[in-house]
Amino acid sequence: MQKNNRYFSLLLCAGMGSLTACSLPPNQAKKESASGYHTEHWVQRQNVDAQLQQGLTAYLALDDAFMSIASRIHLIREAKYTLDLQYYIWEDDSLGHMMLSELLKAADRGVKVRLMIDDQNGTKLDPILEKLVAHPNFEIKLYNPYKYRNFRVMDYALRLKQINHRMHNKLIIADGAIAVTGGRNISREYFDAGDEFQFTDMDILFFGNAVKSANQIFINFWNNELSYSVQQLIGVGTAAELDELRKGHAMNDLEKDQFKTRLDFAQKQIMQQLRERNVEWVKARFMGDYPEKNLGNIDHDKLLYSQLKQAMGTPEQHLELVFAYFVPTKDGTAFLKDLSHQNIKIRVLTNAYLANDVALVHAFYQKYRKDLLTNGVQLYEFKPDIQRKQRTWYEVLTGNVIPAKGKSSSRLHAKFFDVDGKVFIGSFNFDPRSVNLNTEVGLMVESDPLQNRVTHALDRYLPEIAYELKLNTEGEIIWIEHHANGKTTTYDVDPHTTKFQRFAFKSLSYLPIEWMM
Repeated sequence: MQKNNRYFSLLLCAGMGSLTACSLPPNQAKKESASGYHTEHWVQRQNVDAQLQQGLTAYLALDDAFMSIASRIHLIREAKYTLDLQYYIWEDDSLGHMMLSELLKAADRGVKVRLMIDDQNGTKLDPILEKLVAHPNFEIKLYNPYKYRNFRVMDYALRLKQINHRMHNKLIIADGAIAVTGGRNISREYFDAGDEFQFTDMDILFFGNAVKSANQIFINFWNNELSYSVQQLIGVGTAAELDELRKGHAMNDLEKDQFKTRLDFAQKQIMQQLRERNVEWVKARFMGDYPEKNLGNIDHDKLLYSQLKQAMGTPEQHLELVFAYFVPTKDGTAFLKDLSHQNIKIRVLTNAYLANDVALVHAFYQKYRKDLLTNGVQLYEFKPDIQRKQRTWYEVLTGNVIPAKGKSSSRLHAKFFDVDGKVFIGSFNFDPRSVNLNTEVGLMVESDPLQNRVTHALDRYLPEIAYELKLNTEGEIIWIEHHANGKTTTYDVDPHTTKFQRFAFKSLSYLPIEWMM
């Protein structure tokens, strides 16, 4: 009878879809306050209070995958009061489990943990999340949940407009005072530890005034009507199940003693840099979309895209864009062309077709390449294969061996840009989806030294990691691959693609779906 009732409910929902769209049940979660601002034990220097009173922010750019995961572990292990996290993807893999284990240990020592994961992540972690919320210090919410979480085709059929808006944010905040944001989700491939491929990415750790805005943005999402507690959606485990989970984590810790030792060392390096070495104090602003964007109920000037344009100002010297997904659209192309005509140097790095993990995005990006090149914009495309001869940190620490092909298979996932002494690092891509559909966050830093480091890094590494796009004498695009011996190879079509692949993405580019990219 229960099974028949379920089928009847689905049929009834389908029949009434045009009226109700099978809306989500009322959200039972209670409103909460933003975390307190506890700075005292994070950076111990004589001039810290003076820097904070001036409204400044200290930062460490994290382009190295190991230091990036170590910085998150550092925040979790050193937190004394609160930990607030929101992520688009939290994978059911060894790295995801390690992070959950560290969060559970923090909760055990009295830290209040609030974790929010976008429900696009799937259901594989559900059994673990259900056990974790049995802990009095551990709260978990799923953002913009699918109504039919185990039969999602129903949501695509009846609730496409609602589920097409996702929370793409990546953020962890400790004690309301120190945070990490950027492009990395919680999954092995974002930290040079994937078996099949590795994402190249960028994060930034920051401490000080800018974290106050991060706290407010987090609580805006946490209290939003789209944030549902795990207890309501999945259920809550028992104390005995939580204890079994805790014992399982302890056994894994014993098995990976070498891993823990090296991770401890990296975490101490982060601590040393924050407490002893010179860090740059700058004007910085943490920015993000409002959750109302996911409800389609927000003014254009409140979009992160609008905030970025205002904070960026009018470029006067140069603009460098590094985006995994780059679909400039007609308006964006016109904007870049206009800047180029004003003798502003513009350089763009995005994925080549074979390096793009969302091939459909490439179909809409490639439409604008020739126009951009004709008007003086420099284009580079990230190679799908970058040789890594040395063992990765993950191989060294765990003893596991990543297949050679998987270790060299590379994809760009970073999202940052620099313009005239300002650098933005976050989750935002230069595409219609980031502008209009998904919510995004990031940190804008006013720093000539950081901007110079970004520019010099691109100068040094672009010939090694990317194809350079040019126009030949006939005005057609060519791809130039620079080799270590100084020689070059020139391609007349997208490197190493087949005729069918080129036909496919050319054909797809005519579909009226660019607004979804």
